[in-house]
Amino acid sequence: MNPFPFEELQKILELKADEIDTDLLIFNATLSYVENILGYQLVDKNYNELQTVKDCQVFTDHEHISEMINIIDMTTKVRVPNCVIDGRRIIFIDPKLEGHVVFLNYNAGFTEEILPADLKETIVKVFLLKKKDFIKHVNHYDETGFELPQDIQSVINLYRRKCL
Repeated sequence: MNPFPFEELQKILELKADEIDTDLLIFNATLSYVENILGYQLVDKNYNELQTVKDCQVFTDHEHISEMINIIDMTTKVRVPNCVIDGRRIIFIDPKLEGHVVFLNYNAGFTEEILPADLKETIVKVFLLKKKDFIKHVNHYDETGFELPQDIQSVINLYRRKCL
């Protein structure tokens, strides 16, 4: 499910009913554009990984963990009961896990409830820029260059760096 539904954008910008189809296409293009710049999808998805414990910790491949479903110690085939999640880092309490391979099953990404306000605002601003560019293109204006303003680029860069 999309963390920022089109219906919410409609309410925020009070979009015209006769332009809904076009606006929906521009909105989907906006989300794809922002995700491509970020280097990851915004939607909350399930991931499975195998990681080796080093210094009683592992690092997940995906940022913004919303739920840790299961951690299995593949050496003993026992569920790991206690850990601390700190961003992409999972810290294990039990030192006996050192050097073991663990299976991680978790959800990561954003939901409607946890999508940061600055990222949501950036998506709205990019939508407005893309719509303006679309209108210029439809009206055959010669100026059809799409460039992100510095304030929007700064927010996107912030979230992109968090995942590096």
